[in-house]
Amino acid sequence: MREGYIMKASSASFARNVSYLLFAALFVTVVVLKLGPLMIAGLFSFMVLDSMYRSLRLKVPARRAKWIALGAFLILATLFGWFTSIFIRGMFTTVPKIASTAIPRLVEVADAYGYDLPFDDMLELRELIVRSVKQNVPRITKASGLISKRFFYVIAGIFIAIFCFFTTHGKDEQENLYDAIRDELFKRAGSFMAGFEKVVGAQVIISAINTAATAVFLVSTGLPHIAFLVPATFVLGLLPIVGNIISNAIIVASALMISTKLAVISLGFLVFIHKAEYFLNSRIVGASIRFPTWLTLMGIVVGEVVMGVPGIILAPAIIYYVRAELSDLPYNP
Repeated sequence: MREGYIMKASSASFARNVSYLLFAALFVTVVVLKLGPLMIAGLFSFMVLDSMYRSLRLKVPARRAKWIALGAFLILATLFGWFTSIFIRGMFTTVPKIASTAIPRLVEVADAYGYDLPFDDMLELRELIVRSVKQNVPRITKASGLISKRFFYVIAGIFIAIFCFFTTHGKDEQENLYDAIRDELFKRAGSFMAGFEKVVGAQVIISAINTAATAVFLVSTGLPHIAFLVPATFVLGLLPIVGNIISNAIIVASALMISTKLAVISLGFLVFIHKAEYFLNSRIVGASIRFPTWLTLMGIVVGEVVMGVPGIILAPAIIYYVRAELSDLPYNP
């Protein structure tokens, strides 16, 4: 009996250690192969599906609840795609209006300070852009390929989440080593998802604060095209680095339509709010996962360096997961 108990405990310990290694290998693979967008899309989609399922499970049977959750998720995804398409159409109509007024003002400011711009009006700017595109065709082709690849990763992540959502775990009994490792992996995944949900909840609060602060600034300064600029700040902010640069440029150009002073103030505000976002992120997320602000901030910075924008979201979740796993392990000095 004692030998059987020891062998069972040893097998359980071995399965748990293997699950740790497999889970670590998963994150290493994501970093090395740059699969951050796929992982974020999959985790977020599964989180939404599972949250809806847990709410519906109390009222309807499990199988029906899953299908209702999937239908609601697809409706939300469709609405988001529809909103994005409307925004893109708005860009093609509003941005040229802003540029047609801002560019002459920009030329005047440059002349006043003795700077020689490579263009004097919209026509020359258009010709400059065309020449730049022709000269950088390989880079643009590579960039468009990366964007297409990331879009494919997002779609693949959504489908993986849906398949995982409908996958049943089978028997609870551990009949062999594979079952034991599988169950341990499910425990690792459940612990990580708990941290991811906390981080996403904190990110929603941060996004709401940033969007509200930007909206208040735009309204208080009386910038034109506010109905376009606020959604642009949100949608473009979802794009890594480039999105923030484009949204900031549009807002500064809109301010330049009124005065040079307002454009400078707008640029200073945008730089400040994006830098403050790091500290706000670390503060709110750190409180959510019960971790020191400085350590959360360090994790966010390292995450961005390693994985870009996906790393900003995944780093606090990983920190929470590591803390949760270490808290469950006994310590015998």
